[in-house]
Amino acid sequence: MYFVDKKLLNKRLDYIERLSETIDTDNNLALERSCHMLIEATVDVGNMIIDAFILRDPGNYQDVLDILAQEKVIGPEDAEKFKNTLKWRKELTRNYQSVDHEAMRADFKENISAYKDFKKSIEYFYKNDPQAVTAFSGDDNV
Repeated sequence: MYFVDKKLLNKRLDYIERLSETIDTDNNLALERSCHMLIEATVDVGNMIIDAFILRDPGNYQDVLDILAQEKVIGPEDAEKFKNTLKWRKELTRNYQSVDHEAMRADFKENISAYKDFKKSIEYFYKNDPQAVTAFSGDDNV
């Protein structure tokens, strides 16, 4: 079992919460950064949970979210919402010169509740899983 730094986990969850409030921006570069970091931070937190609870090894970003759904860390509805936005990572990292900002903004606005609820889902999971007592180091609060 790996030990997960709860302070770092909290920082990332708080970052996701803050970013989830920035999607309405008219600044396309700010939108790109917010959307990209929402994806990256969510997957980072997912990997932390997977490591802490020795869940199966993910092969890619989608796999991280699939594992979280299969292990009931996130609900199926949120898993689908994350999936609907994950596709934008490729656009933001490879096709960055031709991003359709309006479509990306619309997809994230439609699915933003998954990001807004992510902290609650993570907290519920780790507080109710018996392995959580030994999986986290640092601060007593998530």
